[in-house]
Amino acid sequence: MTVPAERSLGITVMPDYAQSEGVDAVLENIVERLGCDVICTMPSVAERCAEHLGVREPPADAGAGLVRTLDRPLWGDTALWMRTAPSFVPNPRFYRDTPYVPPEPDALTEREGHIVADMLTKAKRAGLSTQLQVMAAAPPALRVQQRADAGADEPLTMFGTPVRNRVDANVSLASEALRAYMRGLVADLLANYPDCDALRFDWPEYPPYALDSLLFDFSPPAVKRGQELGHDVEAIRARALEGLRKARTDMAGAVVAIAALLQPSGWAADLLAFRSAIVTDYVSALTTIVKEASYGRIGVVMQAFPPPLNLLSGLDFAAVDGIADEIAVKHYTMHWPMIERGYVERLAAATSADAATVFAAVHRWLGLNGGALTLESLRYPEPHEPHPADADALCRTVETAAGQISRSRLSVIAHGYGPPDDVERRFRAVLEAPCRHLHINRYGYMSDAKIARLGAIWREHD
Repeated sequence: MTVPAERSLGITVMPDYAQSEGVDAVLENIVERLGCDVICTMPSVAERCAEHLGVREPPADAGAGLVRTLDRPLWGDTALWMRTAPSFVPNPRFYRDTPYVPPEPDALTEREGHIVADMLTKAKRAGLSTQLQVMAAAPPALRVQQRADAGADEPLTMFGTPVRNRVDANVSLASEALRAYMRGLVADLLANYPDCDALRFDWPEYPPYALDSLLFDFSPPAVKRGQELGHDVEAIRARALEGLRKARTDMAGAVVAIAALLQPSGWAADLLAFRSAIVTDYVSALTTIVKEASYGRIGVVMQAFPPPLNLLSGLDFAAVDGIADEIAVKHYTMHWPMIERGYVERLAAATSADAATVFAAVHRWLGLNGGALTLESLRYPEPHEPHPADADALCRTVETAAGQISRSRLSVIAHGYGPPDDVERRFRAVLEAPCRHLHINRYGYMSDAKIARLGAIWREHD
């Protein structure tokens, strides 16, 4: 994996911006002005469409993110609806062993698909390390908003039920059909994009946006794989169900439940260990797929939730250390208050406990939103509002991850969403943690003013 050994600054650029602004203009902004030496993009292209006939850009994040707008206009707009298509023509022979199939190429692919290869080729010539990002467990995996019907691969809680209206679209990480699809997709991408240096996988875990998602995964594939990995899955399910029953009937049931999950012992420790085993096994499988397909040439980056959310997602840093080339800790700080509020409200509703009591417990144990002092202040920030993630939380997540990762490269993804002063504050906090490998998500939030400010800060810390 080719990136500078001591220090690197990367950025994710959606191909839509190469289509809208032109490849050369994008590269000038991120290389000359911002100072990046790593670029990541996705294997898809887009075009404007009528409202609700495609996907919203920026993503709606299950409705919470509808306040979001782009800082860099895309085809003249800061929020729009788009239709997408693969940027390449998938080879059917790579997908013969899986029911999941990539989207069909169409006229948009034929007309605009070359832009992704053009961007990677020109970036390489400019001296950048190049990456493609795909979704780790949501076929067809080309963009975050898409998903196929999971069928028997739908993740299930210990009650045998799915969680509706999830932010993520992951299928069960234990699915053999998923692994076969990713094997085909990786082979297809490597055949089409020889200028790619690394694959970046998003959500190679069970995203813990919804509290009920912490009760995953008892789908048939996960039960089977968990048993193969040495876990008595049905016993874990039975103990967890009893533990939840007791917590729900306790006067302080909400506090008991969240304490069990965030400070695990007993049934909760067994549940999280089972989840971690499934996730670690899948991270290893994805890495093996890439290394075998590329004969070791292509690097592997796994994006992960920050501590302590990574423990809830099943992505134990110590367990996956040394498997992937790089573990990228996500500071998607506009999501953090949404997650915390969702936990509080769900626990309070499930246990009839006082919401203020639940908030105090959850707020203390998560420790991510120090700038939010009340439940009411926990909400998805609008574009002009600073994020409640305080400097202590930003630094602590980096330091905690650094204490558990020594063989893989550790990087932090700083999100560009928010007002310039707050984006700068969060960027500086990571640099001072200290962290030597930063990645910015995404170019669409990098106004000219933000590019100038962050570029100057990055050079100051050289």
